[in-house]
Amino acid sequence: MKKTLLLVFVCAVLFAVAILYTACSDDNLSIVQRSIDLHRDSLSAETWLEVEKNENVKICFDSKVRAWETSLDTKILSESCLKVQIPILIGVSPINVKFSDSDNAYKLNLAVGMKYLNFMNEEVLLGYSDSSEFSIENILSTSMCDLFKRTDDKRLISVTGSYLIDKYPVTNCEIIQSMWDDLSDSISTYKKEKNNSNNRCLEHDTVANEVALLQAMKYANKRSIREGLKPYYFFRSDITLSEKQKVIGYTYNKNDRIWISIDSSSDGYRLLYYDEWMMFARGGDRRNAPWDDSTSFYEYMELRQTSGPVGMFSPNGYGIYDVFGLVKEHVLFEENNKMKRRCEVYYVTSSPKPQKGVIHHPQRLPKTKSVDYLSCFKGGGNLYDNWEKINYGTIDYSSDLGGFRLIRNIGNNAKWTEVKSK
Repeated sequence: MKKTLLLVFVCAVLFAVAILYTACSDDNLSIVQRSIDLHRDSLSAETWLEVEKNENVKICFDSKVRAWETSLDTKILSESCLKVQIPILIGVSPINVKFSDSDNAYKLNLAVGMKYLNFMNEEVLLGYSDSSEFSIENILSTSMCDLFKRTDDKRLISVTGSYLIDKYPVTNCEIIQSMWDDLSDSISTYKKEKNNSNNRCLEHDTVANEVALLQAMKYANKRSIREGLKPYYFFRSDITLSEKQKVIGYTYNKNDRIWISIDSSSDGYRLLYYDEWMMFARGGDRRNAPWDDSTSFYEYMELRQTSGPVGMFSPNGYGIYDVFGLVKEHVLFEENNKMKRRCEVYYVTSSPKPQKGVIHHPQRLPKTKSVDYLSCFKGGGNLYDNWEKINYGTIDYSSDLGGFRLIRNIGNNAKWTEVKSK
């Protein structure tokens, strides 16, 4: 708890300093960290520019600009150039541009800390096959909660669609800045559910991750609302039996079971799905392990930790950082994903009367219905003692710490579950 309070204090101080720094706009905008030169003829109705948090960017056109319309902190440098102070939170900030000889407006979307990817019949590899991972020895040594394990077969699919995806896992400071009011509820929820976890097969770390998963979804909704988008997730505790077929799963919050459903018409942010994560994590790679001559295996060994600074090493083929090396990431299962873990729920009954010299264990009675896990963990770092075992197929259902990154469909509103294999 002391470490958590220290982290909150440090992030609060950094947040205050960033606000003070941004407030001094004249001095702040005097420094240009990056220049972006644009050609008017290359613009579409919406143009996406990737920028980083809290940097100063100079945007210039090859034509005279009549008006720059934005809520950002800016400074006009000339008839065709503008300096922009990028916000300190991940998201999208628009700038509307009008040229001197036209009434048409062009929108520049500044993707802060995000990657814009436009796929047109992009052939990608999903799945991972390694027979050694599914040996008889491994099957026999699985826990009671692992009723079966199936191979995640390799397969090629064709993807068409435009996406925004976080370049980095969402950082602790980002969550604190966006979710300050919800953090105290999360801590009390974890403590209460940890004490009650013996009534389910869920382990203590799983309880913590249920709370973290709920907060990740709430964070996704908050980012959507901040940008005027329709939230992706609904949360309810008063679900009737007939309505349960419409939800994707549930998690716990204090004493309540929180049922989670999705809005299929949402244009907002969400967590990645399992196969979707495989596509973006691979970044066009078609090997089983991510190590090669250009990405040293040993540089990842130096990041053998659950948390740390993001973006320290090179990105993958899609420009996405820290798929391996930092925290494992919450990834949702598609409805029919065969890697979804099933877990029998056990009730703990009273132990027999103690007898001297005899060790008694509580009796466990299985419930007749099993539970589907809503999510798992992919990527990360500290999954194995042997780092060379980490690969695209590594999957973890219960972890001591997990992170996440968000994604958003752009324009086409394509649903990942509708993508078909070739």
